[in-house]
Amino acid sequence: MKALLKNEIVAAAAGGLMCLGLVSCQTATPASRIAEHPAMFKALPPQQQALVQQGKISQGMKEDAVFLAWGRPDTQPVQGLKDGKQITRWIYKGYDPVTVINNNPYPYWGPYGWYGYPGPDTSTVFIPKNVAYVEFVNGKVTSWMQQGTPNN
Repeated sequence: MKALLKNEIVAAAAGGLMCLGLVSCQTATPASRIAEHPAMFKALPPQQQALVQQGKISQGMKEDAVFLAWGRPDTQPVQGLKDGKQITRWIYKGYDPVTVINNNPYPYWGPYGWYGYPGPDTSTVFIPKNVAYVEFVNGKVTSWMQQGTPNN
């Protein structure tokens, strides 16, 4: 009886953690970041405010504006030297779905006959890729490249 109760408590705790994980992994939007950081948004010039609300960036924007428009970079900011200037690069990732086909089915013989799937097994995996990057010099955007939509 105690073991059953203990298992129920563990299952409930695990379920609660999974729910918390799902909530914390929700995709944020420019609107949600603006709502969370209204002072940061109000400090931007009107032209940049309009772009940020659309999830767009422009040359000369500060890091705060890029954060509001695209979110935090998916990797640690990269520091480097380009044309004799110290730069910082933010990298954003996306994911490509890839279907994987296993042509070697794995049926097995059990006490009541054959078990397992008798045909090819397929699954979808997501391969990360860089979809955008932003370069800053002295805290301002100097260039960016975008292949897809950053996970904002």
